[in-house]
Amino acid sequence: MRWRERPGLKWLYPGMHVKRWLVLLLGGVTSLALGLALLLRHFYLSGLRLPPVFYYVTLQFVPRPARAMVLGSLGLALIVIAILKLNDSLLSTLLPARQRRPNLADLVYRRRQSQRGPRVVAIGGGHGLSTLLSGLKLYTDHITAIVNVADDGGSSGRIRRDFGILPPGDIRRCLAALSEAEPLMAALMEYRFANGEGLEGHTFGNLLITALADLTGSFEEAISEASRVLAVRGEIVPPTLSNVTLCAELHGENGEAGRHIAGESQITSGGMPIKRVYLDPPDAPAYSEAVRAILSADLVVIGPGSLYTSILPVLLVNDITRAIRTSQAVRIYVCNVATEPGETDHFGVQAHIQALIDHLGPGVFDVALANSNQEPAENFAPEWRGRTAIVPLDADEISGVRLVTADIINPSNPLRHDPARLASELMRILGTYPVNMREQAAALMPAS
Repeated sequence: MRWRERPGLKWLYPGMHVKRWLVLLLGGVTSLALGLALLLRHFYLSGLRLPPVFYYVTLQFVPRPARAMVLGSLGLALIVIAILKLNDSLLSTLLPARQRRPNLADLVYRRRQSQRGPRVVAIGGGHGLSTLLSGLKLYTDHITAIVNVADDGGSSGRIRRDFGILPPGDIRRCLAALSEAEPLMAALMEYRFANGEGLEGHTFGNLLITALADLTGSFEEAISEASRVLAVRGEIVPPTLSNVTLCAELHGENGEAGRHIAGESQITSGGMPIKRVYLDPPDAPAYSEAVRAILSADLVVIGPGSLYTSILPVLLVNDITRAIRTSQAVRIYVCNVATEPGETDHFGVQAHIQALIDHLGPGVFDVALANSNQEPAENFAPEWRGRTAIVPLDADEISGVRLVTADIINPSNPLRHDPARLASELMRILGTYPVNMREQAAALMPAS
């Protein structure tokens, strides 16, 4: 371990807001010591006879320079030991007894760095967005996730039909990804009931958000309260509060017009390639908090996630795309690492990017980040072999888009991105752009 990485020395790192108070503490102890020394000197000069033990306690038999060095070193050592033991004592009362107590300097360092991190907006849904968020929170607290609310299948679809609220499924995953609560609480949000009349298939998190929406009177307030309960770092917002339906036009055979399908859950089972997707109604207004976050962002990340059923449902809210075009942020599209059956079969990186351009027009993002590791297809689980493949790098450059490649795949699950690798690469790309950020250099240091 290098000397600079020793846990105790992290108290001296820039931006910790601790050194000033350590200096103040040292000044206070020094002042108290001087006061006691003056008092002892007064006793000596006044002729007061002190017990013989003071002769040895004050090291009168040692020359004064050596005495100052010994007493000063002893005092400093006692101060350090006291601070470390106070750290341990405070954490033992704040954390459960069974939980391993981390180093307080590490905790303070990580939080200080993430509090000074860039303002990031992440757009998408499903597992892709939650994977991204779990990596981004290592770098910044200033995260706004704009999450797809067009889902109409499974537990979310049932809640949407039965209670008339927006589908909570993708939002639930993002809450769990950004949560700082105990791991058991995050796991509880993802718990799915396997049986029980009316409960089978539902997740606890979906039911919690539904109950909070009923208690608070609004879906957005329910998300806010769930975020507070789970100690979420950042914000999670829908792109619109309107009840939108995702529709698709499929390619027809022999050049004929394809049929139209309504409902996100039905699109990938249509049996024909997707020509385009659209929202019904097409003019749903954007949620104002989502637009505000985009306009003030340093970085806007689009994806990863299902191209037609997670990413485009957010971007097809016209005010969202308009805000992205207007934003001064660095705008990055993260291409999926694997194709999706029934949605992006045989798609390469170029086809993913072209589909976005066909739907939204050019100029929505500046950079496309694609996975460079083309080898791990043999690691797919047996049930996925032959149904999906690694998205090939079939383009060196794309007009109007800077293409960046990196190994951002998860070695243990080649269908997914690795959260830490993906977030690290995004921060590296952001650092190459002259953007207006608060204390940019400090913000690009990882908080782990």
